[in-house]
Amino acid sequence: FIAVLFGVLFLPLVSGAAGLVPCGGEDESACELCHIFVLFQNVVQYLLTRIVPSLAILMIAIGGFMYVFAYFGVVAKGGEGGPALLSKARQTFTWTIIGLVLIYAAWIIVNLFFQVIGVQEFDGFNLRENWWRIDCPIP
Repeated sequence: FIAVLFGVLFLPLVSGAAGLVPCGGEDESACELCHIFVLFQNVVQYLLTRIVPSLAILMIAIGGFMYVFAYFGVVAKGGEGGPALLSKARQTFTWTIIGLVLIYAAWIIVNLFFQVIGVQEFDGFNLRENWWRIDCPIP
């Protein structure tokens, strides 16, 4: 817990938040208003591609350990130790899957909405316009 807390709170200070905003650092141009949107885009992309899958894997592993310990509790105590833990393990699996479906279904629904109103056109696997990409000119 302490290592994760340190990484989340202090690592961006050490790294200078490298990669989140392509401006304002050494040998980089000054930040403009559009760089705020680039920052938001980078944070959302980081959450959707790195944090959410990692947390889902962690929760599935925790549910698996709970499942195994519930089984060993039933065997060790003659059938009395595991039903509550088994129920919690099933709930962990269920809510992890529901959370993943909600997060990524929201992305799909927003994408479909933008296709319907014409912001983005789907041309096979080549998207003509990517609404989720923000082009900020860097002088």
